[in-house]
Amino acid sequence: MTSPFGLIQFRGDNALPVLQGQCTQMVNNLSEGYAPLLAFCDPKGRMYGSGRLVVHQGIVSLITPTDQSEALLTRLKPFLMLSRVAAEITSTPVALTSQTDLEPSMSHHDSTVTRIGEYGGTQWVIGDPTAEHSLSADTSRLLSGLGYVRSYSAEQCIPQQAHYQMLNGVNFQKGCYTGQEVIARLEHLGQSKKHLWIYQGSEHLDGQTLQLEGLQLPVFDAVTTIDGSTALVLAPVGLASEQLINVPFEITRQVEGQRPVKL
Repeated sequence: MTSPFGLIQFRGDNALPVLQGQCTQMVNNLSEGYAPLLAFCDPKGRMYGSGRLVVHQGIVSLITPTDQSEALLTRLKPFLMLSRVAAEITSTPVALTSQTDLEPSMSHHDSTVTRIGEYGGTQWVIGDPTAEHSLSADTSRLLSGLGYVRSYSAEQCIPQQAHYQMLNGVNFQKGCYTGQEVIARLEHLGQSKKHLWIYQGSEHLDGQTLQLEGLQLPVFDAVTTIDGSTALVLAPVGLASEQLINVPFEITRQVEGQRPVKL
């Protein structure tokens, strides 16, 4: 099948510094063996893009959903141009497959292929035209609680609502970046009233929303097979529904709070 993920490449000496100022991760001194999960946010802290950043042989690349890659690049271009960094959406093949030997965020490079560990016992394969994107691997990724910003879910979630703080997708020690004030305030002082839940059903979701318990719930990321759909949907924290299950990890505060302020 055609992969729903692709690669954006950034070329220029200032590629990592300019991305450092726009993403939720510390990437200034990114090593070849580490490919962090990260998000790009608007001034209100809402994610308009996400992916994994990898550097190899001096080239910085971002794995991200193809349906949101152009919009993501459009948002980044003013900052890239100021720093004389070129960027393009490439035709390099990217596939998510099953794997067992790489932990999430760990990367391995050989002469032509890069592999990166992902949640759900899966891995990204970059540069191998014989590697086929696996719907079952994509399903495993969603069941692990990890979703990526799609065209239908841009500016839908603050990173904590998508559990990025629990998946090593947010660094609370780094300096300023777009949206950082809202994200840090929520982590230090507040708690989210909504977060992503896992949904599995026989219906074929077309993105956008899921009708459930009399509510219209936004779909953050979804995979559809002949058997139905697996999705991460944004719903109230206390919602009781047999069709929604919690992500498979405890959601905890990463920075000690001072007082609750629900956002």
